[in-house]
Amino acid sequence: MRIESELRNNNSSDSNNTAAGLKSVQLCGRLTVRERLFLALSALFVMLFATCSSPLYAFNYWDDANVFFTMGRGILRGMVPYRDLYEQKGPVLYFAHALCALISSKSFIGVWLMEVALATVFAFFSWKIVKLYYVPSKLTIAIVPAYLALVYTIRMINYGDCAEELCFPLLTIVVFLVLRAANGTKPGSDRLPCSRDALIIGIITGLLFWIKYTFLGAIIGVCIYMILWTIRPKAWKKLLKLVAVFLAGVAAVSIPVLLYFAANHALRDLFEAYFYNNIVYYEKYDYYKLYGTHIYDMPVIGHFSSVIFDLLGSCMVFPKYAITMILIAVGGFTVRSKSRDNIISLFFLSLVFCLAGIFTKPHIIYYYGYITMFLAPFALLLMVRIAGFLFKVFVNNKMTINTLYTALAAVLLFVAMVTCKNLYMLKYDKEDYPQYRFAEIINRTPDAKILTYDVMDSGYYLASGTMPSTPYFCYLNIENTWPVILNEQNRLIAEGAFDYIITYDSTEDDANVHDWPGYKVVDTYDFTFCDYTGKKLIEGVRLYEHVS
Repeated sequence: MRIESELRNNNSSDSNNTAAGLKSVQLCGRLTVRERLFLALSALFVMLFATCSSPLYAFNYWDDANVFFTMGRGILRGMVPYRDLYEQKGPVLYFAHALCALISSKSFIGVWLMEVALATVFAFFSWKIVKLYYVPSKLTIAIVPAYLALVYTIRMINYGDCAEELCFPLLTIVVFLVLRAANGTKPGSDRLPCSRDALIIGIITGLLFWIKYTFLGAIIGVCIYMILWTIRPKAWKKLLKLVAVFLAGVAAVSIPVLLYFAANHALRDLFEAYFYNNIVYYEKYDYYKLYGTHIYDMPVIGHFSSVIFDLLGSCMVFPKYAITMILIAVGGFTVRSKSRDNIISLFFLSLVFCLAGIFTKPHIIYYYGYITMFLAPFALLLMVRIAGFLFKVFVNNKMTINTLYTALAAVLLFVAMVTCKNLYMLKYDKEDYPQYRFAEIINRTPDAKILTYDVMDSGYYLASGTMPSTPYFCYLNIENTWPVILNEQNRLIAEGAFDYIITYDSTEDDANVHDWPGYKVVDTYDFTFCDYTGKKLIEGVRLYEHVS
């Protein structure tokens, strides 16, 4: 067969394998015990340094991660998302962080274990996708740690634990299941996933929908890809059956979510916060004022333009992201068979619809594009292909190729890791963070009630061991367009409902200077950090205490 011939040409070291063995490994992408162990250890090593949730770091400074964790801690205390604690992401994200809080409610160790688990899943299925098309030599897997380091040290990860980071491994599972079905070699194969795989894809879709529904663009692209592949074999009957199984998977996630909120009389809160407010009140920009053009206000053309320019903007802000996207784009062309058509079609459709979902308008927050790393296995295909080429060059000298592989993998891993933006945070102890400095003051008051005013929750509730006493416990992106948050916070402040209030402290902005009756400033602190673009910033914060 043509595929078997290509495998022999690409992998001279495995020439003694039987054709049946090659075909079985290629079609299934099965992993050996040694491969699983190596991949898991690689993910563990990379995530020790890439995310500040790791025990190597004293604290995860990112506000998003802390907001998710506060929501999770609240769930364990009987508080219901959106009703008792208001935030904008999906409930499954909060349920996951509640599980993490079961491991430790005082640190990010549970979150880190979740990140390691998902990075391991990503490593497994990335390598499984490679093995759909190649039978790599045993040493080629040494490239994977560098590959993982490249993906997880892109500055888009910020300090770790963003929705994009947690979800792209799930989409990688979908890519593998679809490609495995499309890679079938039986005559008349309909190239559709089996019922079990359709159920898994449905469950993953349900998880994505209830984490951040804008991620569903990638799933839409995958579904269109599968429908297009059924036109030739005319497998419409099976397709309809798979749609039913797929919807059952979505329902398996959605029904428990809905029952939870129904049992807590919070269905209205769920739909208002997660759907209506996100769609209607999310801050809109004056695009002409920002960019000097009305093109973004035009229907269809404006959306298409925003997708293109946001992708280019992401590549300019994050060089590693640009490198990875180039490797991804080239990687699919390295497969020497008709399977290349499958890869390129899936890549194009899933990427376009994914970008259309996350870049609905020009965004300042370019890390939204991090979700596209579900396509990164195509970059690994290219890396393995290059390694295979080097193997061919030195095929007659096994010692040389082993040394070359090891050196190349080590250099790539070193370069990727030392360029990780979070490494500078290793120098900080807990006492260096304003959260723990303020916590020493806050904890002097038994059962203290605190509020982060016009500031996102960057861990002040976690560090002080407190929980919010109002649903509107921190700044959110809809404050300017949905005044309910600030109005309620101001009302409670006027009533003296909080023992302590944390705000920004900036001498350049008079809006950050508050004259609240009954409150006085008891501490200020400036903290130096790098934002998700790598820009060095000095963030000043102020602690008010209620004294009357």
